Amino acid sequence: MESLEGVHRFMMSGTRATLVLNPGAFLNKALVKKALVDKGLHFESLTEMEIERPSAAYVAKTPKFT
Repeated sequence: MESLEGVHRFMMSGTRATLVLNPGAFLNKALVKKALVDKGLHFESLTEMEIERPSAAYVAKTPKFT
């Protein structure tokens, strides 16, 4: 998914995929849907939202999973 133009980061959490775009980039819904289906995933819906980038990030370590 990172190979899609304008995509900075792709993250999966359970059944939800989150795409972080580069500043000023626009998302092509058809290309995202095709990329997901090509990876064997099912495309359900797309919700676009704009949020501020966090100034700090934290990584939680979970026993038995790290």
